[in-house]
Amino acid sequence: MHRFKAAAAAPILLLLLGSADAPIEAGLWEIRNTPGVATLDGQVLNELPIGPIEAERICVSAEQAVKPSAFFSRDMDPACVLKKASTAGGRVDIGGTCPNQLEGPEGSFELKGSYDSNSYDIHFATVAFGDNGRMGFTGRLTGKRVGACPPS
Repeated sequence: MHRFKAAAAAPILLLLLGSADAPIEAGLWEIRNTPGVATLDGQVLNELPIGPIEAERICVSAEQAVKPSAFFSRDMDPACVLKKASTAGGRVDIGGTCPNQLEGPEGSFELKGSYDSNSYDIHFATVAFGDNGRMGFTGRLTGKRVGACPPS
Protein backbone atom coordinates (compact mmCIF):
# COMPACT_ATOMS: atom_id res chain seq x y z
CA MET A 1 0.00 0.00 0.00
CA HIS A 2 1.26 3.46 -0.80
CA ARG A 3 2.58 5.26 2.30
CA PHE A 4 0.10 8.15 1.93
CA LYS A 5 -2.89 5.80 1.62
CA ALA A 6 -1.81 3.88 4.74
CA ALA A 7 -1.44 7.13 6.70
CA ALA A 8 -4.85 8.32 5.52
CA ALA A 9 -6.50 5.02 6.47
CA ALA A 10 -5.04 4.88 10.00
CA PRO A 11 -7.47 7.39 11.59
CA ILE A 12 -10.43 5.57 10.06
CA LEU A 13 -9.21 2.25 11.48
CA LEU A 14 -8.75 3.83 14.91
CA LEU A 15 -12.31 5.18 14.81
CA LEU A 16 -13.67 1.78 13.87
CA LEU A 17 -11.67 -0.02 16.55
CA GLY A 18 -12.55 2.57 19.21
CA SER A 19 -16.26 2.41 18.51
CA ALA A 20 -16.81 -1.06 19.99
CA ASP A 21 -17.95 -1.43 23.57
CA ALA A 22 -14.92 -2.31 25.67
CA PRO A 23 -15.84 -4.87 28.32
CA ILE A 24 -15.40 -4.40 32.04
CA GLU A 25 -13.76 -7.08 34.19
CA ALA A 26 -15.98 -9.74 35.68
CA GLY A 27 -15.73 -10.06 39.44
CA LEU A 28 -16.69 -8.32 42.65
CA TRP A 29 -17.44 -4.60 42.23
CA GLU A 30 -17.95 -1.96 44.89
CA ILE A 31 -20.44 0.62 43.67
CA ARG A 32 -21.70 3.86 45.10
CA ASN A 33 -24.60 6.06 44.01
CA THR A 34 -24.08 9.58 45.35
CA PRO A 35 -26.92 12.10 45.09
CA GLY A 36 -26.25 15.56 43.73
CA VAL A 37 -29.01 18.12 43.49
CA ALA A 38 -32.77 17.72 43.52
CA THR A 39 -34.99 20.42 42.04
CA LEU A 40 -38.71 21.03 41.85
CA ASP A 41 -39.79 23.30 39.00
CA GLY A 42 -36.22 24.60 38.80
CA GLN A 43 -35.90 25.43 42.49
CA VAL A 44 -33.22 23.55 44.45
CA LEU A 45 -34.59 21.40 47.24
CA ASN A 46 -32.48 21.72 50.38
CA GLU A 47 -33.31 18.27 51.72
CA LEU A 48 -32.89 15.22 49.54
CA PRO A 49 -35.60 12.58 49.94
CA ILE A 50 -33.14 9.71 50.51
CA GLY A 51 -31.35 7.96 53.33
CA PRO A 52 -27.64 7.52 53.97
CA ILE A 53 -25.42 6.47 51.07
CA GLU A 54 -23.49 3.25 51.52
CA ALA A 55 -21.26 1.33 49.16
CA GLU A 56 -22.76 -1.84 47.73
CA ARG A 57 -20.87 -4.87 46.51
CA ILE A 58 -22.18 -6.82 43.55
CA CYS A 59 -20.82 -9.72 41.57
CA VAL A 60 -20.54 -9.06 37.82
CA SER A 61 -20.71 -12.18 35.67
CA ALA A 62 -18.69 -12.70 32.49
CA GLU A 63 -21.94 -12.30 30.49
CA GLN A 64 -22.66 -8.93 32.16
CA ALA A 65 -19.06 -7.75 31.76
CA VAL A 66 -19.16 -7.83 27.96
CA LYS A 67 -22.18 -5.48 27.86
CA PRO A 68 -21.14 -2.41 29.88
CA SER A 69 -24.04 -0.24 28.67
CA ALA A 70 -26.53 -2.78 30.09
CA PHE A 71 -24.51 -2.99 33.32
CA PHE A 72 -24.43 0.81 33.80
CA SER A 73 -28.18 1.13 33.14
CA ARG A 74 -29.14 -2.00 35.15
CA ASP A 75 -31.34 -0.11 37.65
CA MET A 76 -33.47 1.46 34.94
CA ASP A 77 -37.22 0.83 35.12
CA PRO A 78 -38.13 -1.87 32.55
CA ALA A 79 -40.81 0.45 31.13
CA CYS A 80 -38.15 3.01 30.14
CA VAL A 81 -36.91 3.19 26.55
CA LEU A 82 -33.24 3.61 25.66
CA LYS A 83 -32.73 6.23 22.95
CA LYS A 84 -28.93 5.93 23.01
CA ALA A 85 -26.59 3.48 24.71
CA SER A 86 -22.95 3.98 23.82
CA THR A 87 -19.93 2.85 25.80
CA ALA A 88 -17.44 3.28 23.00
CA GLY A 89 -13.86 4.30 23.64
CA GLY A 90 -14.22 4.29 27.42
CA ARG A 91 -16.94 6.95 27.32
CA VAL A 92 -20.47 6.39 28.60
CA ASP A 93 -23.38 8.10 26.83
CA ILE A 94 -26.71 6.50 27.72
CA GLY A 95 -30.11 8.16 27.69
CA GLY A 96 -33.78 7.67 27.14
CA THR A 97 -37.30 8.29 28.31
CA CYS A 98 -39.57 6.79 30.93
CA PRO A 99 -43.36 6.80 30.94
CA ASN A 100 -45.01 9.04 33.48
CA GLN A 101 -46.67 7.13 36.30
CA LEU A 102 -49.36 9.84 36.34
CA GLU A 103 -50.92 11.62 33.41
CA GLY A 104 -48.40 13.97 31.88
CA PRO A 105 -45.25 14.12 29.76
CA GLU A 106 -42.59 11.43 29.74
CA GLY A 107 -39.58 11.76 31.98
CA SER A 108 -35.99 11.48 30.80
CA PHE A 109 -32.64 10.21 32.04
CA GLU A 110 -29.04 10.62 30.94
CA LEU A 111 -25.80 8.94 32.02
CA LYS A 112 -22.49 10.47 30.90
CA GLY A 113 -19.00 9.65 32.05
CA SER A 114 -16.01 7.41 31.61
CA TYR A 115 -14.93 3.90 32.43
CA ASP A 116 -12.17 1.37 31.99
CA SER A 117 -12.06 -2.33 32.70
CA ASN A 118 -11.78 -1.85 36.48
CA SER A 119 -13.62 1.38 37.34
CA TYR A 120 -16.23 3.90 36.25
CA ASP A 121 -17.30 7.45 37.05
CA ILE A 122 -20.67 8.46 35.61
CA HIS A 123 -22.84 11.52 36.20
CA PHE A 124 -26.59 11.12 35.87
CA ALA A 125 -29.52 13.47 35.42
CA THR A 126 -33.21 12.60 35.51
CA VAL A 127 -36.40 14.57 34.96
CA ALA A 128 -39.85 13.37 36.00
CA PHE A 129 -43.26 14.99 36.22
CA GLY A 130 -45.62 14.52 39.14
CA ASP A 131 -48.49 16.11 41.02
CA ASN A 132 -46.16 18.80 42.40
CA GLY A 133 -44.47 19.70 39.11
CA ARG A 134 -41.22 18.97 37.28
CA MET A 135 -38.72 17.10 39.45
CA GLY A 136 -35.03 16.98 38.50
CA PHE A 137 -32.35 14.90 40.14
CA THR A 138 -28.61 14.64 39.51
CA GLY A 139 -25.85 12.57 41.01
CA ARG A 140 -22.84 10.41 40.44
CA LEU A 141 -22.38 6.66 39.99
CA THR A 142 -18.93 5.27 40.75
CA GLY A 143 -17.60 1.78 40.86
CA LYS A 144 -14.38 -0.18 41.09
CA ARG A 145 -13.52 -3.83 40.79
CA VAL A 146 -12.25 -5.09 44.14
CA GLY A 147 -11.50 -8.74 43.39
CA ALA A 148 -12.99 -12.07 42.47
CA CYS A 149 -16.55 -12.97 43.35
CA PRO A 150 -16.91 -15.04 46.48
CA PRO A 151 -17.65 -18.73 45.91
CA SER A 152 -21.36 -19.49 45.71
